[in-house]
Amino acid sequence: MTEMGEVARVGQTATLTGTHAIPLACASVSYIARSAGVRAVVIKGLIAEEHRLRPSRTSADVDVLVDPAGFEELIDALGRRGWHERVHLWLFDRLEEHSMTLINDQWPVDIDVHRYFPGFLLPAQRVFDELWAHRREFTVAGQPVVGTDAAAASAIVALHALRWMHSDRNVTEFDFLAEHLRAHPAVTAALVQLAARTGSSETLAPLFARLRVEQVEGPRTPTGALAAWNRRVAHPSRTGEWFSYFLRTPKRAWPRELAQVLWPARELYRQDHPGVPDTTRALFLARVTRLRNGTGGLLRIAVSDLGRRAGISRRKR
Repeated sequence: MTEMGEVARVGQTATLTGTHAIPLACASVSYIARSAGVRAVVIKGLIAEEHRLRPSRTSADVDVLVDPAGFEELIDALGRRGWHERVHLWLFDRLEEHSMTLINDQWPVDIDVHRYFPGFLLPAQRVFDELWAHRREFTVAGQPVVGTDAAAASAIVALHALRWMHSDRNVTEFDFLAEHLRAHPAVTAALVQLAARTGSSETLAPLFARLRVEQVEGPRTPTGALAAWNRRVAHPSRTGEWFSYFLRTPKRAWPRELAQVLWPARELYRQDHPGVPDTTRALFLARVTRLRNGTGGLLRIAVSDLGRRAGISRRKR
């Protein structure tokens, strides 16, 4: 067996801690993708830290972005080595989850395999091809790992933070990235060009505003893509995603779908909220709290949408 083959199977013969497992998992997934002939780049985590784009911290998973055409092939290749989906929630069939979380009984970390990365608004295949052109090889755990250059890594770190700016950690990481880019104008210039080619100029607008750099116009993004992103980031719940789901769902299906979404069956609700005690009272109160949060999300989305429309109107004058 090759040295990398041993790494791919290391969990069968050793007890790993999370700290040691992350670099080994990075090396393993990169090796498995390469062996399967699937284009894939490791993102976030160690790659971002290698570029000094975020503060160093311990990760609980490895993120890999895959050529959309090879997604199922990589999932199958990982499956042959013991990796399987953590859980397939009922809502994943409706909200088009951008990644699949895999676990392995022999490993203390997860692997998140990304079909696409939220915030890049052009078609996933086109975006991946552009990011693949920004690939760079790193040495992790003594093995070659395919990641991205600083510009592409910056776009991914920024979009990850901007998707959830309701988190103090994401705000801190966004600020850290902005300070780094301010000191590296060449990377910023490359990022601006990359954003134009991947349909992320608008989604990265808060970063460009912080850096006081002008966006570059790129290809037109699909209708509704930016609005869907704005709904998604407006509130720390899935309300924005559900809103977009109903916009693309035939109205004749709304009554059935609304009943399912607003008050999911007991087993479906507990699937998504396993920490809620399995008692009638606890589930009722949890569902009510969820509805209250969702209502707050709808109000936030409405305000965000009105603000966006007002901004567009002013620019057209």
